Amino acid sequence: MSELSVDVWLARSPDEVFTAFGDPFRLRRWYGAPPGGHRTGATGDVASGQPFQVDLIDAGGVPFVQRGQILSVTPGEGLELEMVWEGGNLGATATRASIALRPADGGTRLEVRQGPFSNPESLEAHRAWWGACLGRLVRVVAGDAVPCFEEFWEESRGFVGPLGMAAYSVLAGLREAGTAPEVLAQVEETLYTHLARLPPETAEVLGAVLRSRLTDTAS
Repeated sequence: MSELSVDVWLARSPDEVFTAFGDPFRLRRWYGAPPGGHRTGATGDVASGQPFQVDLIDAGGVPFVQRGQILSVTPGEGLELEMVWEGGNLGATATRASIALRPADGGTRLEVRQGPFSNPESLEAHRAWWGACLGRLVRVVAGDAVPCFEEFWEESRGFVGPLGMAAYSVLAGLREAGTAPEVLAQVEETLYTHLARLPPETAEVLGAVLRSRLTDTAS
């Protein structure tokens, strides 16, 4: 049995950081998606402490689910939650996590403590998962406006396949590069109009090619 400990510093006050937990629109931009994967939706009333579910797809395009429940919340200071996974590589055992927000060096020190884990593989998988989530949180708190995949998924009427992931990567890259809004609108309209018209086998082949090229570019 073991416990995970992850810390990160954010250049905002604890109250400002906490807004990224309480606002569903901002929450979905950073919480849930695994390294290389995406979040596609969520259900449940997190704020009231009712059970919630986050729908995800991993880096290989395979869907899996996180189920959880908020156990306690202290605005501006942190929260505690319980989570369990269905599918994926994070293990099937329920664990509890605490997230504490503490003033530090003119900003906030966010501390995650989670466990117990029954094996080191599950602990390290969670370390990578929290690393991905908190890396996005730093950007969200800093005012990063690049939409998450869940927003693309909703706007494109659920196009989740490999070609959809590649298209999202293109759109996110254009936004991050500061592309003019009118150009982005034209690209989005073209993608949303034509992606759904492609035969499934064509979309699968094009998606595989684009994913391969994106991977080659990143390496």
